[in-house]
Amino acid sequence: MRKQINGYIRLARCTEYFCFVIITTLLGAAASNGVFGWQLAGVLVANWLAVAFAFMINDVEDAPDDALTPHKLKRNPVSCADLTPRSAKIASFIVAALATLTYALLGFWPFVIGAICLLLGFLYSWRPVRFKNKPFLDLASHGLMLAGLQFLAAYFTFQPSPLNRWIYPFLFIVAISLYGELFNELRDLEGDAKAGLTHTASLLGPRIAFWLMMSLLALGVSSALVTVFVVHLFPTWVLFLVLGLAALLIIPPLLRVRRQKGHIEIQQSFQKPLEIAAAAALVAQFSGAWILQFIPWKFF
Repeated sequence: MRKQINGYIRLARCTEYFCFVIITTLLGAAASNGVFGWQLAGVLVANWLAVAFAFMINDVEDAPDDALTPHKLKRNPVSCADLTPRSAKIASFIVAALATLTYALLGFWPFVIGAICLLLGFLYSWRPVRFKNKPFLDLASHGLMLAGLQFLAAYFTFQPSPLNRWIYPFLFIVAISLYGELFNELRDLEGDAKAGLTHTASLLGPRIAFWLMMSLLALGVSSALVTVFVVHLFPTWVLFLVLGLAALLIIPPLLRVRRQKGHIEIQQSFQKPLEIAAAAALVAQFSGAWILQFIPWKFF
């Protein structure tokens, strides 16, 4: 039983997207002037579940391929036989059903966007279609199901706002998601080649794919700067909090940089600290005003 429970936890891979979903969701809510409450909690849970489904069904469908790569074999509970394909698939669709129900409670457009997100998550990995194995379509589906649609589900949960308020944060999270997809493809290029997989990085080659990845990163950073300094999507103190937390969290990987061997390894050391810092700062932005209303200021 313990082995199975551990297998389901590993199948969900929560640590890989927990913070990023907070960022995509809260940016979408901020763009539509959302506030802390049950709707925000609901769309955050729905987005977590939708992304969890995408990761879970991916491991089910990729189990034979992952068995060919040692580090993926140990990580994938289906590949290493900790879970049967049938039980893992059932668990995946239970999560998808819970996500669908949660989106439905939030309104018509969150439900429609959530349904599209779940469908893309399935088609991305399902072997008869497998968007992840089609160059450029892999990028488009990844950028939508793991970023853009999460943002839009939160955005339409609240009151929509003018284009200039949401387009730049939308570009930011989609560009960063596409950057992450190319990062993963370059990291797994050798193993994917052994499995006979084709994707954007394998078609373009590592050099061109790397520069495309860095261009997407530049687009993401520039869109983030516009979001902060032009759109003013959140208060200045949120930016300082992000920078302060990121500085603290990046110190350990910074000390290890000299032992890293390439661009991919170096970048990987910095990604997660930045995600954690941004997610924590956005949570503070939304929860801060809610918490302050319970403080008896008359005693100060």
